Amino acid sequence: MNSFFKFILYFLMISIGLLAMYSILNAGNPKSFLREFVPNPRHDVYVALGTSLLVFILGFFVFYGRDREGFQQIIQLNDGKIRSLRKKGISDDEIAESILSAMGGRGGYRYKMAKKKLVVYLSSFT
Repeated sequence: MNSFFKFILYFLMISIGLLAMYSILNAGNPKSFLREFVPNPRHDVYVALGTSLLVFILGFFVFYGRDREGFQQIIQLNDGKIRSLRKKGISDDEIAESILSAMGGRGGYRYKMAKKKLVVYLSSFT
């Protein structure tokens, strides 16, 4: 994810989040600045729900980007070791296990998910 797209994503998340917070705290207020855009105070709840849903969706994109960048950084930091292990004929599963064990990973659900994601990113690594 490039930095401009990341900036836009964070900007949207913050601005829509502030609007969501304002609409939640001022739902039904006749003096709310939303009266210009939403004349009926009954619809404030829908504005609050819609903006909250948008923040929730944008949050998924933010966390997906962070997750992706983290795995790419791990692979870039270990690229020499990965290439040497591949020359020895070691599979991506075993490479992922060795990287995760070096990071202190043990068993469990999070370990299995991290291993699956790491194997996917290793398969695209040349």
